[in-house]
Parts: sequence; structure tokens; C-alpha cells
Amino acid sequence: MSSVRHGIPPAAQLVIDFVNTVEWQVDDEAWSSPSALASWLHLRAGRARERLTDEHLSHARRVREGLREVLLLQAGHEPLGDAISELNVALARSPLHLRFSADGRPHLASERDSFLEPILAAVDTLRSEGDWPRVKACSRDSCRWAYWDSSRNRSGRWCSMQGCGNYIKMRRRNSPEASASDVIAPVDRPARMLDVAARAGVSIKTVSNVVTGAVRVSPATRARVEAAIAELDFHPNLAARALATGRRDSDTSAL
Repeated sequence: MSSVRHGIPPAAQLVIDFVNTVEWQVDDEAWSSPSALASWLHLRAGRARERLTDEHLSHARRVREGLREVLLLQAGHEPLGDAISELNVALARSPLHLRFSADGRPHLASERDSFLEPILAAVDTLRSEGDWPRVKACSRDSCRWAYWDSSRNRSGRWCSMQGCGNYIKMRRRNSPEASASDVIAPVDRPARMLDVAARAGVSIKTVSNVVTGAVRVSPATRARVEAAIAELDFHPNLAARALATGRRDSDTSAL
């Protein structure tokens, strides 16, 4: 996703690439470490190579998933829980201010060094040019891939009609009830393990490890996941949990 595709403004491509650094369908995280995040920002956003920390990584993931919720909102979905307010809290750590260059051109810059400045400036560029509403996230729940809506009336809902759009169309044709779980509900959608992973800034596998107790997770990571579970009122499938931990159905009543 690093190349600028024809017809997509560079600012939009940068935001799309930023959001798509994790592919939830296959639980593939590009920012596996602070150094991986620093490399991505250097190569894709033009930042000088920086020494980032786990705190920077967690912050970047929070902003990324908050932006994804906004992009889902632009595709016609209600954001999950307090996602938008939490995004605003996260963004308060990276404030941008109006500045003018020597030739009189206005631009946004941070008072103190902000490693996410290029991303936030790209969002503002899209806003000022009227292109921000075209940046959306796919309506297929397991996808949520950020994309540029090139439709004339800005009504696109899928990252690709040949991919997710066609998949949902076929599912609806063959099994209307089953297809409902593949589409993000317009209101009051329940939290899923994917949402917990996004909120906690960890992989889906890590959330599963916390829920099942099958693999040891560090106390700090466990605390983040458990906090996200509480925030989102996530209720894991107890039957699946029992199966994963080898417990009998009769033992799940204590969970």
C-alpha cells in the first residue's frame, strides 16, 4: 500500500497507508516494534529516523484505530463506544498549530516535535481541500480496510467491489442470515475480539491468550487488554473459551 495510486491525493494515500499498517483479517501488524514504527514513518511519511519507545508505539496504534473508527463513521457506521472521544484525547498529545512559511503559505506544525505530525497534517489537508469524506473504511467487519471512495456520489461502502463487496453480495444471495455477521451493524454493534485488540493496541492472538489463559502474557499487556475488555463491555464466547482451554461445558459457569 506504499505507492500512490492514480487518482488518490497524496495526503489521502498517506492516511490510508497509516490506517492500513495492520490488516485485521489476517492479524498482520506492520508496527511490530517501536523501531518498525520509526522505520515506517521515515520511509512513508518522510520523518527523520527517531528513537521511539513502547509508549510511542501504543500512542500511534491508538490514533490509528481512532482514525479507523472515524473512517467507518464516514462509511455510514456508528463508532464503537467512546472511540471518537478517546481519539481526541490521544490527539491532544500531538497538537498542531497554524504557521506560515517564508513565502507566506500557511501550514500546520507542532510546537514540540510530534512524530505523527505528517499524518495529522495530511488529515487537515484533506479537510481543507474537501476530500476528507472520501476516505473511508470497508463495511466488511473482518476487513475494515481504509480506502479512497472514488464513486461519483461518494456512496462507496467496500474497499473493493471485486473483493469484499462481491463477497458480501454472494453471501447475501446464498445465506442472508449468515451474511449479517460480515457487515458492521449501523448502530449498537457489539464489541468483538478485533475491537479489543484495536483498542488495546495488541494483536488478536494476544487478546485470545488473555481471554483463554492458554499462553502467559506480560502483566502490563494483560492490564491493557483487560482494560479494553472492560471499556468495550466485551463478552467472549464462553463455549469457544472452554474449548480452547480444554474445559468441559459444566466448568464454564464459573467464568
